[in-house]
Amino acid sequence: RARQDIVKQMEQNAEERALRAEERYQEGQRQLERLEQMKREDRKAWEQKQEKQRQILAEIRRLNAESWRLKDEQRERERLEDERVLEQQRQKAEREAAWGAEQKQLRLEKEKELARLRAVQEQAQDWQAEMDALRAKRNQEVADREWRRQELERTRKKTELEQQLRQDQLEQVAQKEQYLAMQVEQDRQEFQRVLRAHQEQLQREKLEREQRELKQCAHAEYLRQQIQELQQQRERERAAVLEEGRQQQQDVQQRRQRLAQLRQQKLQEFRSGAAAAAFLGSLGSPSPSWCPSLGHL
Repeated sequence: RARQDIVKQMEQNAEERALRAEERYQEGQRQLERLEQMKREDRKAWEQKQEKQRQILAEIRRLNAESWRLKDEQRERERLEDERVLEQQRQKAEREAAWGAEQKQLRLEKEKELARLRAVQEQAQDWQAEMDALRAKRNQEVADREWRRQELERTRKKTELEQQLRQDQLEQVAQKEQYLAMQVEQDRQEFQRVLRAHQEQLQREKLEREQRELKQCAHAEYLRQQIQELQQQRERERAAVLEEGRQQQQDVQQRRQRLAQLRQQKLQEFRSGAAAAAFLGSLGSPSPSWCPSLGHL
């Protein structure tokens, strides 16, 4: 019974240690699963950040392309405007050349007319009718000169108006160029700001990722140490159980040997007592009180 109790107690102890070892093993597995889950979540977050970065870079490239397209359109508009201004200047030069030719022709005709008038004056100084005609003709010339003067005045005013319009156009072009330069500078500053913010975000994410990786490595190292300590503790407990079982087995063996010696001793004593009783019986039946030890046996 004592041996059965000892064996039962040993089995209970072994079962409890096995249950504790199983619980520690399950806890280690759960910790490993949590670590794997954390790794998957970190990988998913990192992939989402990468996707967001790719979207930001694509938007930046699209904005750059749109800016270049607007610049090309602006350059094309400016080229067309320059061509239109040059065409107007060419047409004006042609008109001025035509007007100069017309003025030259008028001067030639006027010189011819003056020469003719001088000839007429020399030939018909005595003719009153011719003088009247000449006076009328002079009056007509005065009217013509007045008309030409008015035409020249209108032409001058028109030229001044065209010059003013050209000056206004040049000022508008200059203002437009200044506005475009300001717009380009604002776009460049905005792009630099977005680029700096993007670079700072990338640097922060890199630092956070490195810190998280360091923490994960430290946690993984801590888990490996814990698992190694659990394995070492499990091996020590297994060795202790084996040592305890070996010690108990030695104790049982020693008790068996003592019991065997005790049985052997009792058997010898019994045989010695039986031989003595037979010898005394041959002498006569003694009373039990004469040999208490034999009566006890």
